[in-house]
Amino acid sequence: MAMCLSEFSATPAEPVLTLRNTLRASDIDAVAALVARTGVFNGHEIEVARSLVEETLQRGERASGYRFLMLDGDSGLDAYVCFGPIPGTYTRFDLYWIAVDPAASRRGLGRALLQACERAIIAEGGTHLFIETSTTADYVPAHGLYEACGYTRHATVPDYHADGDGMAIYGKKLA
Repeated sequence: MAMCLSEFSATPAEPVLTLRNTLRASDIDAVAALVARTGVFNGHEIEVARSLVEETLQRGERASGYRFLMLDGDSGLDAYVCFGPIPGTYTRFDLYWIAVDPAASRRGLGRALLQACERAIIAEGGTHLFIETSTTADYVPAHGLYEACGYTRHATVPDYHADGDGMAIYGKKLA
């Protein structure tokens, strides 16, 4: 059974959302569908998101190195984040994925999920969180979220993902 970490609602008129840290088999398709609905990720990236859920369900989060927080609403998965310790580092974590259903956007879910991720990392003894993301225009809202949550842009690598699609690296000291 999923452990409920918290329940919250942005306003009394909005549905209550449940944050959980336990994956379900149904999350394989739910994550792929959510990532596809954002309209930001290509087919290969959607498959990677799906495969990380599958791997974690098969091997467990410690063996896979991936942790998940899932935000469930009335109609299913509204948002999720995938993160994990960076191999070969001490107390450093990567944020691999964060996605919010466009139908649930502009309600503070990204911020709430990122803050829950930070708390989970601190509870594991983590002290830093790093985020690698695209520099294309589609990711400008994500950059704004990271900066509003206290992340600093440490570097930009031009043409990293493809010509014209660089990598922005954000980071924050958590503890």
